[in-house]
Amino acid sequence: MSGEHAIGAELRGVFAGLADVLIPAGGTMPSGGEVALERGALDAVLAVRPDVVADLTGLLEAARGADPAVEVERLRTEDEAGFGLLTTVVAGGYFLDAGVRQAIGYRGQEAIPAGPTDPPDYERDGLLAAVVERGPIYRPTPAS
Repeated sequence: MSGEHAIGAELRGVFAGLADVLIPAGGTMPSGGEVALERGALDAVLAVRPDVVADLTGLLEAARGADPAVEVERLRTEDEAGFGLLTTVVAGGYFLDAGVRQAIGYRGQEAIPAGPTDPPDYERDGLLAAVVERGPIYRPTPAS
């Protein structure tokens, strides 16, 4: 079943309300619900993750009629899996949106080729500098 038909209009409205609580509009940035429904992010996520449709539908049916802010808090405190699913779908869709990525200056993942004489990336970015400066630290292996 395709993403746009997997979740009906009423449950899409429930999703938009929950998404707006998680990512409210601010400044020039759109809300999570706007990106999910008006820009098609919910369908984009469901197209690549059709395996979450059933669980997401159940979550939205349970949230039908509830205050979105109260429901998000309930999920956060009482349903770790449901909250994880909701936040993953909302945030995943939000950052799939080209307008959001442009607004935050994220061009996406880029392949940056390394030349044969270039040091490894973990040396270039200084990630291991503190470890190298500290020197070797180890515990001797106990004799058997």
